[in-house]
Formats: sequence, C-alpha cells, structure tokens
Amino acid sequence: MGRTAVVTGCWYLLWIAIVALYIGLTSGPSRGIAHALYFGLLHGAWLALLTSFTWPFILPDKIDRWMDE
Repeated sequence: MGRTAVVTGCWYLLWIAIVALYIGLTSGPSRGIAHALYFGLLHGAWLALLTSFTWPFILPDKIDRWMDE
C-alpha cells in the first residue's frame, strides 16, 4: 500500500506542476503566481484523476512490478 501511495502522490504532483507551469506561462504577467498555482491545483488534480485509469498502459513495467511487490 505504501508504494502505491508514493507513485500516486508523484503522479498527482506531476500533473499539478505541468498545469501550473502551463497556466503560468500562458496567462500573462497580470495574473501572477497565485493564479497559476490555484488553477494548477484545481485542474491538475482532475487530470491526474482522469489519467490514473490509464496507469496499466503508460507505467513502465519496472515501476508496475515495484508497486506489486
């Protein structure tokens, strides 16, 4: 259970960081960092949840075996 929680946490942080970076780069200087972080947390969490169902197809076999141990 602990290994799965680590991989899940990394998955969520990855999507949150990707969305926050994207919003931060495309929203312009008037919005600020708080806007990018808020939308990164909100939309990144939804993307992570929706894409978590595709784990068996996109996770490398090495990580998948490590989670199952």
